[in-house]
Parts: sequence; C-alpha cells; structure tokens
Amino acid sequence: MTRVEFYILDSANTDERLAWVQRLVLQTLGRGKSVHIHTSCASDTRHLIREFQHLREADHITIDHKGEPEPDIQVLLNMSAEVPFFFSRFETMLEVVNDEQQTREMGRERYRYYQERGYPLFHNKVKQEAQLELV
Repeated sequence: MTRVEFYILDSANTDERLAWVQRLVLQTLGRGKSVHIHTSCASDTRHLIREFQHLREADHITIDHKGEPEPDIQVLLNMSAEVPFFFSRFETMLEVVNDEQQTREMGRERYRYYQERGYPLFHNKVKQEAQLELV
C-alpha cells in the first residue's frame, strides 16, 4: 500500500514551498529512487521544469500534469490540488503543503481522502528554522 507523507510548512511563501520540494526531490534521488512530480496544469509543469533543469541530467525525475507517468518510478510528489488518480501504484506519495489558505485547505481534503481509504499517513511539521536552512 502506498505510504503518504505530508510536509506541513508554517509559512505561506510559495518560494519556500518550492525550495522544500527541491530538497525532498534531492533526498529521494540520493536514496536511489526515481521521482515523478505531478502538477495541476501546463504552466505549472513548465515552471517546475525550469526550476529543476539543473537536475534534469539525472533521468530519474519526470514532471507533468497529464496522465500516468512511466511504471518504473517509485515516488510521486503531488503539486496539484487534486489527488492523482494513479497515486496508489507508487511506493510513496509526497505532499508539501504551506500555510497559504487555499493550499492548506486542499491539503486537508487530500489528507482526509487518504485517511478514509486507510492509507498509511505520516505528518511532518516543518518549522521555520528548518525552512531557513534551505536558503
């Protein structure tokens, strides 16, 4: 069953959220796992591709907003507001939620969705000090 990990940031800053996403991707790659970042739309996909272009040489990252990624990817990082319909085929699902009101509310809805279906949930509160280390 897919392990679902939430990272809750105590800041509404979207740059800090993106920095934390980059940190999680680097940690995941460092453990030898491949990552798919699921976005909401084409413009978000283009933005993240630009942000991650320095990592793109490692063919272990895919970024898209359409359909299912390749079957050999182990970790899904969800940057969309919805639960991806294909999330349950991954070993691990990562969710990064900051303190921006809409992002937080949508994150809570996704948390309830996973909880109601019995997925193992892990909740990590990221304090401001840990976020500052990213800069």
